[in-house]
Amino acid sequence: MASRAARLVGTAIAYVVAGIPALIGIGFVARYAYVTSDTPTDGAATAFLFGMVAIGAFVGPAIAVAVKNHGRKTAAVVWWALAILAIVGNWTHTLGAIAQRGAGIEARGAKITADTEADRKTLARLERELSAMKFAATSTDVMTAARSAAQLAERNRKAECGPNNETRGERCRLRELEEQANRDALAKAISDKAATDRATQLAAEAADLRRSLAAAPVAPSSNALSNALGRMLAVPAKTAATIQQGFVSAIVELLIASGLALPSLLRSKGAVAVEGRHGEDLVVTPAVEVLAPVPQHNDTLPRPSRAIAKRDVVQEPQDDAVDPKPVIAFLTEHVPVARGSRADWGEIYGGFREWQAKLGQEAWPATQFGAVLRHICERANIPVRRQGDRVYCLDRRLTWG
Repeated sequence: MASRAARLVGTAIAYVVAGIPALIGIGFVARYAYVTSDTPTDGAATAFLFGMVAIGAFVGPAIAVAVKNHGRKTAAVVWWALAILAIVGNWTHTLGAIAQRGAGIEARGAKITADTEADRKTLARLERELSAMKFAATSTDVMTAARSAAQLAERNRKAECGPNNETRGERCRLRELEEQANRDALAKAISDKAATDRATQLAAEAADLRRSLAAAPVAPSSNALSNALGRMLAVPAKTAATIQQGFVSAIVELLIASGLALPSLLRSKGAVAVEGRHGEDLVVTPAVEVLAPVPQHNDTLPRPSRAIAKRDVVQEPQDDAVDPKPVIAFLTEHVPVARGSRADWGEIYGGFREWQAKLGQEAWPATQFGAVLRHICERANIPVRRQGDRVYCLDRRLTWG
């Protein structure tokens, strides 16, 4: 009973250890389903569906193995098919969740990069425009002085030539030339002042952009591993990132599912408890052929008419020094390996009694035979299973009789 309790505790610990990442994985895909939905109601419904698929992916293999261990092969095949479908579906959900996890950072990085690039382009345009401008820097005072000179020349021209230019002479023509020169100087001063103002504005905008670029946050770096994989595989970094995410999600799915199925796998290939009459455990391990062959006996005798009680077969022997060789010889000759078959202990004992009678040996009692057979099964790793009142050697077939 102590060994059985230890096995139960070990199985429970294994399920707990494997269950923690399974719960995390279920929550991961469920949250992904929720945050990517349009409304809270849709999010809750989709999270439930994704969670159910994840549970099937993680628990399905363990259920399939357990069902197979109970002899339900067809049901096990159905469960394996469901488990594989769930694993594939949950793998796509996990892949989407992994790809979605950095979407916000990538969006912010893309916006920072785009804004920075736009500022750089604008700064370059302003600098080109500034370098293309040809003008003499002119202040407001210079333009005011030019306007005053033009106005004075106009007054002088009117005084010399008359209000309507009725007095035409050499001095009138000189005043007209002087007025025209001052008007040209005023026009140039106005143009230079406008260009000066525009250049001042462009310079101020360029200075603001330079300060903005200097203070701009650094865009989050892309996945360094994806970049390295992209260079190794000669594919774009985004393609490499998708390959990496798919690989990671598939490994996680298989590890969690395998971890949850491991206790059942170990139970099917390792210790399986078969309780005897007094609550003792019989350790059963995979069948291997370790019994040495003995000469064949082709003669047969009728089977005994009375069925042997299975509860008597598994009793401990009264004599610990019983030689197991007769039982080993009988098992080797008449209970060969047969995958998928099973041999009833009571029928094996009946055949052994007939075999002993044929050879002229003294018949063994059921208690002695049961104890020796149990010991041989343990040592030879022959799996044993109890069903109700009957005990069977698995993957063996009785050929006597």
